[in-house]
Amino acid sequence: MCKNRSYDSLVSTDQDLTFKILEQVFKNELGIRKITDDILITLEFKNRDSHYTNAGALLADQDNYRGIDIVRFGENVNIMLDRQAYEQMSILEEYKQAIEKYRQYYQREEIIGSERKTIQSIPEKAFRKAVANALVHRTGDVNAQIKISMFDDRIEITSPGGLPDGLSKEEYLPGQISILRNPIIAGVFFRLGLIEQFGTGVQRILKEYSHRIIQPQFLIYDNSITIKLPVGQGSL
Repeated sequence: MCKNRSYDSLVSTDQDLTFKILEQVFKNELGIRKITDDILITLEFKNRDSHYTNAGALLADQDNYRGIDIVRFGENVNIMLDRQAYEQMSILEEYKQAIEKYRQYYQREEIIGSERKTIQSIPEKAFRKAVANALVHRTGDVNAQIKISMFDDRIEITSPGGLPDGLSKEEYLPGQISILRNPIIAGVFFRLGLIEQFGTGVQRILKEYSHRIIQPQFLIYDNSITIKLPVGQGSL
């Protein structure tokens, strides 16, 4: 990353981009019917010289980036029951596909009395926020995927790249300081309601588990961050 410039603000090596997926999402969520050059420049997907940025490439219909690798394991890590890789596509599509895979394994419908209810063994909001955080904060210039490992008792979301320079673990966990690795991407996710106030992701994940016995874990290393979301219906 260039000094004082975020990775997502740098000029992309790919300048042949389209934005049909983004246009449809903006139409559904924001009422914007067409993605124009002015909108792309306002979003900082294009610079004033009409060159696409890395943010533009990540939100484009197709790109050259590693995406999300999702594996559903059996009794141990040697047994893979299901595996899907979502790559070289808009990170909005990757996010959508990850949610659908989560629902396949951690949600079920039950009829209780006269009502049909959705039972979540892992809170969907916690999973959504963990995946959104991984997409927003991952290190873009590392040739590695976001890995989502699904087990009977937990989900693990591992994002390439440790904490941004200047942010300690003690500051990260309570959300005392927010240093955005990819502020342009974060701005789009904020507009779409996929993340809330910057720097509150960890606290919002914990809030979804406030009445559960087993709590999430946050494992922070030099080159990766893993969030473990446990299964459990028990209440405190």
